[in-house]
Amino acid sequence: MDSWLTADMIELLRSGLILTLLVTVITTIGAMVMGIAAGTASMLGGRFVQRIARIFIEIHRNIPALVLVIFWAFAVPNVFPQQVRQQLFFNNTFWDALSNGTGLALPYYFLAGTFGLMLNTSGYLAEIFRSGVNTVPAEQFESARTLGANRRVVFWQLMLPSGLTAAFPAISTRLIHNFKNCALLSLVAVPVFFHGIQTAISKTFRATEFLLLATLVYLILTALIAALLRYVETRLPMGGHHA
Repeated sequence: MDSWLTADMIELLRSGLILTLLVTVITTIGAMVMGIAAGTASMLGGRFVQRIARIFIEIHRNIPALVLVIFWAFAVPNVFPQQVRQQLFFNNTFWDALSNGTGLALPYYFLAGTFGLMLNTSGYLAEIFRSGVNTVPAEQFESARTLGANRRVVFWQLMLPSGLTAAFPAISTRLIHNFKNCALLSLVAVPVFFHGIQTAISKTFRATEFLLLATLVYLILTALIAALLRYVETRLPMGGHHA
């Protein structure tokens, strides 16, 4: 084995890869929940709720993920005076316990960065989901209403599953993009895989080797995630079968 890929470097990259996959799972679940909730509110809520949902979607869909990550990691704590900031975000029993349990030196940055990614992805997913629901033929909605189902029951039992099925290819693309965005957390000192690559380069000055390794790993993981999402898509019920 080449000297640049030592046991220490392998362990550094392995732990970063595990953390990257953890962030991917957390942000995927959180963004799906938030995205569907925001998309639903933008269609079913009252006028005020719809307006709030649209504002949420437009803000988080149009602000770059990097800006959101940095905002929640650095800008939010800086709103508070220094002593309050330290006690609230960094030096207290909760953060110490989380640090000891996870091995993260600054767990707040992990949570803040993850939340920023989640918000960004949820804004896109909300709009994708709304577009998917709008592809469901109006005749299905009217037929269910004629049979006596109220508007919300029709939405949850017909429009929601049908909309998810129709929108899932676009949702898959966005979730893959979310996985790749996890590399942004390296900019707020979260030891994800790409942060490990940066650390390895700074210690060995073997940029070409480690960047090629990162490229290969990201290509493999992206292909695996895409295959998993394609499998999930084949397991989804066809939208028209819910009428």
